[in-house]
Amino acid sequence: MPLFDLRTVILMSSVMPGLMAIALFSLARSFPQNIRGVRHWASGALVVSVSVLLLAFRGSVPDWLSILVANCGIVFGTGLGLVGTQHLYGCRPSWRFVSLLLFIAAAGMIWLWLVHPSVAGRTVVITGVLALLYGTHGVVMLRLGRPSRMALFVGALLLAECAVAGARAISVALATRGLPDLFHPEWMQTFYLTAGAAFSLLVTVGLLLIAMERLRTQLERQSYCDPLTGLLNRRALALAFEEERELAKRNGGMLSMLLIDLDHFKRVNDEHGHDTGDNVLIDFAERASAAMPPSAYLARWGGEEFAVLLPALSLQKAHELAEVIRTRIAEPGITAPGIRYTCSIGVACLAAAEATIQQLARDADNALYHAKHLGRNRVEICDRAFAA
Repeated sequence: MPLFDLRTVILMSSVMPGLMAIALFSLARSFPQNIRGVRHWASGALVVSVSVLLLAFRGSVPDWLSILVANCGIVFGTGLGLVGTQHLYGCRPSWRFVSLLLFIAAAGMIWLWLVHPSVAGRTVVITGVLALLYGTHGVVMLRLGRPSRMALFVGALLLAECAVAGARAISVALATRGLPDLFHPEWMQTFYLTAGAAFSLLVTVGLLLIAMERLRTQLERQSYCDPLTGLLNRRALALAFEEERELAKRNGGMLSMLLIDLDHFKRVNDEHGHDTGDNVLIDFAERASAAMPPSAYLARWGGEEFAVLLPALSLQKAHELAEVIRTRIAEPGITAPGIRYTCSIGVACLAAAEATIQQLARDADNALYHAKHLGRNRVEICDRAFAA
């Protein structure tokens, strides 16, 4: 008597994806539209669940359902999982690849069912096609999912599933005795179906956790970013300052800050409207970002004011960067065509050991006030004589 009833194993394999599909569909409804792919995962899990259920009822339902529809459904549902992951990471979906494998599976099932009946042949075709899908999905997950540990784990699971499916295809192809039926209690068949059930559960749960992780990351990003310009907000800059100050303290380094104000911005709003004013802010963010060194933090400080935190940058270098920004901003913009505007910039620098973000911002603000007092569209450096 076999240790496992393979029909029961296959039935259980159909239940798990079905439950996960329900969870994924429920989750997808609450997700923002820019987190894509979850519905593809849910649809794929549902298709696989129904297809495996048809497979389990081989002999009780028409063969065209349990052979052709079931096997092609498993391939299509697995392909939807791959497409979902590509959508999630903003990669072009491999619909042609999935369609090609689906065609190969369908042609193989029809030929090896109606023309030259062979359970072993159908097993080789379907497990070979699935091995290709699992392997491709695993590579995509490992390549695009970094640095997420869950994505790396799911990618490794998919590659392991690819290896098991490939080994199954090879073992059946090389076997001297054919496979009499799907439920034959041969050890490799038992291992493949049991491992498939376990992989299906683990991968689907992993995808669920990846989706949740993606949502959490996006919510964190939104809490640290200005929604209009996409720059850091004041809170994020304060957190970055604390981290950079600790690093600079160990090296006895300096911290510099630029405080930037768009000149006569209220006049832009009054004369051209708030939409144009928003475009000016976006234009500034784009052009200032292009001038930033890799270590800089550019943030919207409030209204038409922006701040730049410059770790380990001397006062002279910070002043040079401020002049580059001022010069660029004075040129005609692209996002706000027809609107010429300028900016005034205050520069401050403190030793990390004595610096606080409040003091650094206060010094930069005093320098900014001095720049505006002297006629705007200029850069001024903090002088303790007038910063006091």
